[in-house]
Amino acid sequence: MNFFALVNPGLEKICQQEIKELLGGKVLMSPSLVEFELPALSQLPIIISRLQSPRRILVSLGKYTDLEEVHVESLPFPWSDFLPAQFSFKIEVLNVKGMDNRIELARKVAGKLFPVLEKQKFIPQLEMKKPDFLLVLFYNGTEYCMGWDCCGQEIDARDYRVFPHSASFKGDLAYYFMRLSGFKPGEKVLVGFVRDGGVAIEAALWAHNLPVRNAKAYSYLKFPAFSHVPVSSSSLTTSAPVSSTLLSSTTTLSTPPTITKTIVHGFDPNGQSIVAARKNAKIAGVANILQFQKCALDELDVRYAEGEFDRLIIHLTTKDEDKLNELYYQATYVLKAKGTLLLIARSGLEITAPDKFMIKEEQEIARGESKYKVWVIGKK
Repeated sequence: MNFFALVNPGLEKICQQEIKELLGGKVLMSPSLVEFELPALSQLPIIISRLQSPRRILVSLGKYTDLEEVHVESLPFPWSDFLPAQFSFKIEVLNVKGMDNRIELARKVAGKLFPVLEKQKFIPQLEMKKPDFLLVLFYNGTEYCMGWDCCGQEIDARDYRVFPHSASFKGDLAYYFMRLSGFKPGEKVLVGFVRDGGVAIEAALWAHNLPVRNAKAYSYLKFPAFSHVPVSSSSLTTSAPVSSTLLSSTTTLSTPPTITKTIVHGFDPNGQSIVAARKNAKIAGVANILQFQKCALDELDVRYAEGEFDRLIIHLTTKDEDKLNELYYQATYVLKAKGTLLLIARSGLEITAPDKFMIKEEQEIARGESKYKVWVIGKK
């Protein structure tokens, strides 16, 4: 079964890597889109609960350079596995400018879809407010990608961010920065300034193969193929009767061995941020593998041991930019030889690495109106 993972711009490569680590096999990448295959639909809950980089996960109805090429009646799609006899849905058109253009595209898709569904004895109904399903039409700049949304909503935000910070990141971007640092399970990482804890929490979830979201809360459970399947976040198989051969497979997801001693550390000089981060970590279920300390940047050399960390991830806002020299001094102390400093700051900031460091990579990434500059800096 083919699927699309829609991602925010700049996260395509890490999403491709993440899916390969979990599934193996062939994973294709194009702007804001990653394509992959699930050998068995029973693996879908695990994919939904664990993937940290996508904003949507769609079961594919194909890619088209022109919507006139869409011939719904000839699609090799098992409609009865994904749609009940009677259902409501909404057509969501994404990445197309202009409300009128989006409405026209939605009308075209509906005009092609309704006759085929009605011919197969389905009773579909368009519903704008609370539909059972979302049919997503996404334009990536060259092709229209169409599919049923398995979650019914965007999943790049996180439910654990009950106590958010205005200078923090959505979950997918926090995950991206964490992976960009080169952090691996079993290493020691220090995150500052933690603010609402997003980057540190994403690191803890990934290092311990823990679910990032509750897969029991999404619209895929209304797919008839799941009507007799008990959903578990820890099991890939079921002994209960299933309604589709799509669910049957001996293929399992590949799970890297969990390093149970991976403890993620974080600091912030603001006590309120530490409290918020700890509360969010508890909601995420990782409070026991995170250690947050209230301390200033210039106190790291008295709070931590020399050469204690493999990775240091720092997000500097504009008001912290005058602390760059102090940051390098502290990084020299707390990082191991060949350790990595990931520095996140505003777009437009220019830096130079001191003698004991070298800039390995530099990039910019935009999210809405916010633009960030990121440096991967290695300690010599």
